[in-house]
Amino acid sequence: MIYLDKVKIDDVEKIVEVRKLAYTDEDIRFGQGKGDYLKYIGNVDFVLWCMNRFFLYKIMLDGMIIGTFWLDHETDGRPNHFELQDFCIIPEYQNRGYGAKAIELMEDLHKNIKIWSLTTSPFSTRNHHLYEKMGYKKIRQTEDGFLYEKIIEGE
Repeated sequence: MIYLDKVKIDDVEKIVEVRKLAYTDEDIRFGQGKGDYLKYIGNVDFVLWCMNRFFLYKIMLDGMIIGTFWLDHETDGRPNHFELQDFCIIPEYQNRGYGAKAIELMEDLHKNIKIWSLTTSPFSTRNHHLYEKMGYKKIRQTEDGFLYEKIIEGE
């Protein structure tokens, strides 16, 4: 069973490991192994900073951490807005529907959030497919990648 849980202090080193596995895979597949994507891994201090400032989640499968992400509420001044940051899943668990389920769970946990955004690499075509399948629309391209947004209409 997949579920989300907030990262705890005991999880920090595992979160760094998950990020390293995911971003190394991204670098090999899309960066030709030049190391461009590895700058996003961060370290224990970065994970602690995220944990103390934002909602930092671990994606759990049967009690095991298989992914992570954090939600930035400081991106812009719009109310009820979160930016999804550093959404990543260990490569051996990708393409199994866990990313889609994690996004569903994330949105369910934060039903008050009506505007979701994220930026992803232009080369990460699997990410584009996932986000578009989940209702995110590509709204612009920047130097860093594609900016996606999802607006949830009133319920």
